[in-house]
Amino acid sequence: MDDVARRLRACELRWNLEGSRGLDGGCRADVFAAGVAGGGGGEVVVKLVNPPTEARAEAAALSAFAQTGAVVRLIDGDFTVGALLLERIRPGTPLPAGNDEEATEVAADLLTKLHRAAVPTSFPFATLAETYPAREAQALTDNAFERRARAEPERGKAGLVRLAAAGSTAMELCAGTDRPVLLHGDFVDKNILRTRDGHLAVDPSPQTGDPHCDIGFFAAYHPPATAILQRAGAIAARMGLDGHRARRWASVWTVHQSCQAWRVDQGALDAALDGGRFDGFL
Repeated sequence: MDDVARRLRACELRWNLEGSRGLDGGCRADVFAAGVAGGGGGEVVVKLVNPPTEARAEAAALSAFAQTGAVVRLIDGDFTVGALLLERIRPGTPLPAGNDEEATEVAADLLTKLHRAAVPTSFPFATLAETYPAREAQALTDNAFERRARAEPERGKAGLVRLAAAGSTAMELCAGTDRPVLLHGDFVDKNILRTRDGHLAVDPSPQTGDPHCDIGFFAAYHPPATAILQRAGAIAARMGLDGHRARRWASVWTVHQSCQAWRVDQGALDAALDGGRFDGFL
């Protein structure tokens, strides 16, 4: 029995689950849908967090965000195996591309709610300034992998040559934050799921810091690349926040997206960066 199977079996026994089947969990988790034996509890989701030690932070964030009504409901956690038991969201489809007005509205609504949550003192969340270097290192690792795997030695160059400037901007913005909040930390399309009457956020990568960071992160990820700066400003305006600051964070994360070099629209993303508009925000 491999490690994932062992952890899943422990969850099935602890929470009386049956019929477990895999869902798309990305690279940071193994995720399964399961039924509660006897049918009395409906269907739930088991998330095996990777690495397992990060389950506590995610659980603490979901608990803090629970009062906002903007995140998936955490039912229970088993930190001995790094597992979270979550409510199943239906239909659970991610926020689609192609409608920037809807995306802006949904993002602003959820982030406004999330950022109202009090930062709990019961868990030692890392700060954005503390976590940023790891994100920068990951961008470099991803760049090397994509170049090697695709045999494209110049792929992601537009982001790579601006990565140092993005880092300096990020540290400046972190130092100038006057109202740190509990950030979602991975607020992108795939982590914004449709419910029967709206949307909920899932899979936080929590840290504390500048609320404009979450705006910029979403704006940089959501296509098309040609609308990143406009999108960041529009979300900030809906939230009553600083549009210039949101655009600066969007520029930081656009550099990371380009450097990571995995996107389907890589050419458009790199062209947008090389167009010069982002450089003025770095």
